[in-house]
Amino acid sequence: MSEFTMDFGWRVYHPNPSKPTFVAPPGAVDAHCHVFGPGDRFPYAPERKYTPCDGPKEKLWALRDHLGFSRNVIVQATCHGADNRALVDALQDANGLARGVATVRQDVSDDELQALHQAGVRGVRFNFVKRLVDKLPYDALAEISAKIAPLGWHIVIYFEASELPEHYDFFTSLPSTVVVDHMGRPDVSKPVDGEEFTLFLRLLHEHENFWCKVSCPERLTRQQSYRYDDVVPFARKVVESFPDRVLWGTDWPHPNMASHTPDEGLLVDFIPRIAVTTALQHKLLVENPMRLYWPEEADARIDRKDGMSQRKPYADIPGTTIFDQDMGRIGYQLNQFCMSLMKAQNRERFKEDERAYLDQWPMSEAQKQAVIDRDYNRMIALGGNIYFLAKIFSTDGLSFQYAAATMTGLSQDEYAQMMQQGGRHPGGNLYPASREEGK
Repeated sequence: MSEFTMDFGWRVYHPNPSKPTFVAPPGAVDAHCHVFGPGDRFPYAPERKYTPCDGPKEKLWALRDHLGFSRNVIVQATCHGADNRALVDALQDANGLARGVATVRQDVSDDELQALHQAGVRGVRFNFVKRLVDKLPYDALAEISAKIAPLGWHIVIYFEASELPEHYDFFTSLPSTVVVDHMGRPDVSKPVDGEEFTLFLRLLHEHENFWCKVSCPERLTRQQSYRYDDVVPFARKVVESFPDRVLWGTDWPHPNMASHTPDEGLLVDFIPRIAVTTALQHKLLVENPMRLYWPEEADARIDRKDGMSQRKPYADIPGTTIFDQDMGRIGYQLNQFCMSLMKAQNRERFKEDERAYLDQWPMSEAQKQAVIDRDYNRMIALGGNIYFLAKIFSTDGLSFQYAAATMTGLSQDEYAQMMQQGGRHPGGNLYPASREEGK
């Protein structure tokens, strides 16, 4: 029996949620949920403002399967403070099907961050809701932001609509991708085109690094109904205005709910009312969360069928991968590994046991295997930059010319002859004719 007793007045999560009538697309992600405790194994933080019911990982996996989803993004809640052990335990049990958003303190070390990254954490959460946390110092948050930047993590912010003006300048100073929880908790009794929500939309319009979770209608509604009609105009406005920067989640197990016990099946049925086309639903539930939390799973990127590539004006240059900000984030650890080979002792360690050396880096399995296979095209598709990859060429005692030839299907002599004759025809580096003709 846990020594922690749930606060009186809060509701326990639904014991038997309905089966949704809306069928989520394959690969759908519940991009906002929690694990709590169990308290006797993962104690709740002494400084917590509330004590939830235990919500263990096994219950979360069962709900995921019941709702027809494939993956989860687990967000550290304030009741566990900066003790991320329950989160890490769930991520390690998920077999790659969950990612995490942690809470860390200003004094977090690089080694601690690396361990969290290896477990599957991809962001940190800053909670500004005054009833849940004490006031957060901006300078400490800025220091945390700087520490996580090399990992390519994003920042999740949780605040209430009335608090946005107070924090607006700080929020917009954050350099990374920023994800807003629950649409900034708008007051849905006010007009969707009113001053308060207009400020939130302005935040998203003017700052393209901001994303939004269109989640938690059960917390925002002012109605006594599971349909949450009053939340629909707000969420639909965000989805249709920013289709490439929206996420959705159940918020299971719904901590601090007193009004009613949400039925997760009905929450899933809320989705087609705010994302009214299959294309919008796929972006909301699959493309966007995969791009943010599993960018290394880039098989679709190679043939240019992923959502991100389709949105970029240079995505259809034949035979070319542009190393832009997104690719830099995806390939950060791969390129850092390559740079480590500039030191002779590291080159020797790598040659002695490639797998053991690669396992020291929080790279994806696909990236590690591409290195072992010396599949440079694959490495580039997974975020590798050719100038960094050249360190592998040197470690193997290869010339740049030889390595480049392996990426073209030509022999070294054939590649050299092609280059001596002026290289590939420039038409191979231009947009397709249909693009040039405006078709």
